[in-house]
Amino acid sequence: MQSTQITHLKPQDGVPYEILRDIFLLTLPERDCDRIHPSYPPTIISQVCSHWREITFSEPKFWDTVIFNSIPRNHGHSNQRRADQHNRFITSGTVQRWFHRAGGSHTLVLGEEASDMPSSCLISLLFPIIVEFSGRIKALKIVMTSSSHLDYMRELTQVAQFGELARVEIHAEMRESMTSLDLEAVGAIHAFNDKTFKLNEAHFKVDMAPPVHFVMPWRQLRRVKLTGCPWRPVLPTDWIALLRLCPDLETAELINPYDPERWPEAMSLSDVPKLDQDDELSLVSLTIHDADSILHDQHRTGSPECMFIHLLEFAHLKHLEIRVQNAPWTAHSEQPERWLVQALSGLKSLESLTLYTSGRNDSFYPYRIHAIVQYWRATPPEGFGALRSFTLQYSHNHAPELVRLLQGPLSTTRCPYLSMTIAGEDEEMGMWGALLAHPLFSSVVDRLKVTPRSEFNFQQVE
Repeated sequence: MQSTQITHLKPQDGVPYEILRDIFLLTLPERDCDRIHPSYPPTIISQVCSHWREITFSEPKFWDTVIFNSIPRNHGHSNQRRADQHNRFITSGTVQRWFHRAGGSHTLVLGEEASDMPSSCLISLLFPIIVEFSGRIKALKIVMTSSSHLDYMRELTQVAQFGELARVEIHAEMRESMTSLDLEAVGAIHAFNDKTFKLNEAHFKVDMAPPVHFVMPWRQLRRVKLTGCPWRPVLPTDWIALLRLCPDLETAELINPYDPERWPEAMSLSDVPKLDQDDELSLVSLTIHDADSILHDQHRTGSPECMFIHLLEFAHLKHLEIRVQNAPWTAHSEQPERWLVQALSGLKSLESLTLYTSGRNDSFYPYRIHAIVQYWRATPPEGFGALRSFTLQYSHNHAPELVRLLQGPLSTTRCPYLSMTIAGEDEEMGMWGALLAHPLFSSVVDRLKVTPRSEFNFQQVE
C-alpha cells in the first residue's frame, strides 16, 4: 500500500535529500510490528535505487524500531510461516544490522507485540540482543508464555543497564500451564533496578501473579496500564496497590477489570484495603474499559466501574473515559447506573468525560449508556461543576432525554462551561440533523453537537 505510493517518485527527479527523507518518514507503517516486513518501508524504499538506499541508511529513524508480532494460539500454516520468518530475522543478525544503521547513540525500540493468548514467544532469542543494546533502549516489550521465562526478567537486573529506558510492556500469559505449586513459587520478580532513572511508563498483562510482584522503580512511574487476562482480571487490590506504589501517578488505564461472575470468591468493596487519609493522589487521567459484570452484594457497590472510581477520592482527576459492554444490565442487578452516576458526581475536578460501548451486540442501541442517561436526568443535581466536555455515544431514538439532562443536572447554572458531543452512528446523521432543528432542542442546541462515530478514535474490541 505505502510502497506503491512512494514509487510514484522517480529517482531522477532530483528532489532534495531533506524533502525525500521527510516524505519517506511519513510512509513508515502505523504499527511498529509492520516495519520489519520486507514489503513495507523502510526495506522497500532502500531497494528502489542507490540514492534512496543512501537516504534511508543515513537516517536513524528508519532503523531504530524492531517489534515482532507474537503468534496466536491457533497455530495454522500461515502462523508457522510467520514464526519462521521472525526466527530467521533474529538469528541472521538482522536486528543488530538495523540498530547499527541507527548509529551509536540513537535510542531504540525493541520487543514483541503480544497477540491474544500467544502460543509462544521470542524472549529466549531476543534476550542477548536486549542485553547488548540495553543502554540505548527507550521502549521495551516483553512477552512470556512459560514460567521459565521469568528467569530472563530476573537476569536482566544483573546484566543489563537501561539508562535510556522510558517505557516497558510486560505480557505474561502462562497460568494455564502452571500448577498450584508453580503459582506459589512465583515470588518477587526483579525486573528493572533503581538505576533505570528515566522509566516513567509501564504496561502489564500478567495472569500468574499481581503486577506488583514485579520489582521495579514504581515511584518513578507517571503512566500505568493494567490489562486483565482470561485467567486473571484486574482486581481492586491491584488498583489500590498500584496507587500505593506510584504516588506521583498521573495516568492510569484499567482494561478488563474485576469480573465477579468469573471470580465469585473475589472480595467485595469492604474487603479492599484503603489508602491512608493523608495520601495525596495525583491522578489526572483514568481510563476503564470493559467491566462486563455487575457486582451485587450486601454492600451494594454497584458496577465494577463504580467500584474502581469510588474506592478513593480523586482530588485532581480531570479526564475520565469509560467503555462499557453493550448489553442490557441483568435483571437481578440493583440500579448499577445509579451507583455509577453517584460515583461520577464525587469527582469534583472532572473536566472531561467520555462514555461509549465496546461495539458488541447491537451497537446502534447503547443499552447501558441509555440506562445511565435515564437515571442521571432524573437525579437531583450534584457535582459536575467543573465539567467542560462530555462525549457520549447515543442513539437518536432517545435524544429527548439529552434535552432533559442538559436542562436539569447539567444545566448552564450548574455546568456553565459544558459542551456535549454525541457520537452517533454514521447512518443516523440525517436523523440527528432533523432532531436538532426541532424546537424541543432550541434551548440546548448551542451546547450540543453530533459527530459521526467513525470520526472518534474509540478503542474497540476486535
